[in-house]
Amino acid sequence: MLDIETVTAGWQAPGMALGSTVYERLKADIFSLEFTQGTTLQEIELGQRYGVSRTPVREALRHLLDEGLVTRDGRFYRVTELTSTDIRDIYEVREALETTAVRLCIERADDQAMAKLSAQVEDQSAALVRHDLAAFAGLDSMFHLTIAAAAQNAFLLRQLVSTHDKVRLVRGREVVTPGWVERAIVEHKRILSALHRRDAAVADAEMRYHIHSFARLHLGLPQEPISTLG
Repeated sequence: MLDIETVTAGWQAPGMALGSTVYERLKADIFSLEFTQGTTLQEIELGQRYGVSRTPVREALRHLLDEGLVTRDGRFYRVTELTSTDIRDIYEVREALETTAVRLCIERADDQAMAKLSAQVEDQSAALVRHDLAAFAGLDSMFHLTIAAAAQNAFLLRQLVSTHDKVRLVRGREVVTPGWVERAIVEHKRILSALHRRDAAVADAEMRYHIHSFARLHLGLPQEPISTLG
């Protein structure tokens, strides 16, 4: 199985280890919704928050701009605000990538990779029990990325990391909507069961349903009945 951290090694500005640290911390704050969509990000205020000068903050913001997680607003930056069209586009791409990932995972994953996926679902269930929604969200993305890592395709994995970064901008709606975190666990278990059975058709259907259900949540659309699965 590919090592996710190696394939998707974090940014390191030449000679700017501090800038890289600020980038990681700022990105984490965006993902944890400390900075929600549309929040203005000012270099001076961020420097005070992280205890650094403006230079590493500026470098971090420029890299996040390249990744599409922030946008320019005159002299300042803002956390990217995703429109309904953006969300539709992201989830269409996500569906194509993740269904490819489950098919390749079934073909290429070893027993160790399958065991790791099982452990992640258990860890996610435990995070839900203790109401640790930050850990829950991180494990949610990690489950999907581990499937991609088990697919043994580094390019696919990098594309999914970028896609999941965008998804995490809107994850707040999932954790505040009653029943949705529980639903994620149920759907992950269904995907996992199909993977363990090496049933490509069912794994594909389960992944499509999972992605559709969350896309519909974020787009405000009615849910498909689970009986639509083949």
